Amino acid sequence: KLGVCGAAIATAISQIISSIIYIFYILRKKSIFCFRIRECRFSKKILSEILKIGIPTFMFQILTSASIAMINDAAKGYGSSALASMGPVTKITSMGTLVVYGFLKGFQPIAGFSYGAKKYDRLQEAIQTAILWSTVFCIIFGLLSVVFPAQSMSYDKEMIRIGQQALRANGLSFLLFGFYTTYSFLFLVMGKAKEGCFLGACRQGICFLPVILLLPRVWGLNGVILAQPLADVLSAVITGYMAIRLHRELATDRQQGNPQTNR
Repeated sequence: KLGVCGAAIATAISQIISSIIYIFYILRKKSIFCFRIRECRFSKKILSEILKIGIPTFMFQILTSASIAMINDAAKGYGSSALASMGPVTKITSMGTLVVYGFLKGFQPIAGFSYGAKKYDRLQEAIQTAILWSTVFCIIFGLLSVVFPAQSMSYDKEMIRIGQQALRANGLSFLLFGFYTTYSFLFLVMGKAKEGCFLGACRQGICFLPVILLLPRVWGLNGVILAQPLADVLSAVITGYMAIRLHRELATDRQQGNPQTNR
């Protein structure tokens, strides 16, 4: 009975309980990984490696929240139905993005270990597998959003109309999500923090910010609806250019190494 405030409190409580369970499990020494506070030592080398991945991930989380807030702010000028329709669209799209992130979390260590061991053939195989299956999922999820948008909406006719358009546009651009997210993760695990940070900030930062600020002024509500899909397309184009350069670099490294040890 606390409304939005109650939902926020419930979320905070669930996070606290989850953290306590993790800490309790580790301190019971039943996990493979155990630690004591007194044994912790700060290492500049290890800390820098953690920050290379941690800072881009932190930036991504901040930009994700900021982009949602900016879309809602841009939509509210077109009525309550436009604003209300952005909620389901964002939540449905997030369901798809979280599945891809989960899959690529498994890709990260394989890619990192293969690159560190100079197993370039194995790295190439991992990249191809990650792109293939993440894209297959994105195609299925995106097409479902395009074909069945109305089934995900419920409020009033105007909300359904706006939500259908937004979900179809986001569904089509979601087909590219697996491709550029794979390379965003890949650059990070290869120690290329600048490139990984740049790509991680593209979709909901570098490409999204100018689009959401300019497009609604030119195209009204349609500009709000198409802001994220257009940012997705721009991010994919940039990723394609950076991916070509990366594979050229890997090919050069493979030629300079011993082909017999690459597997």
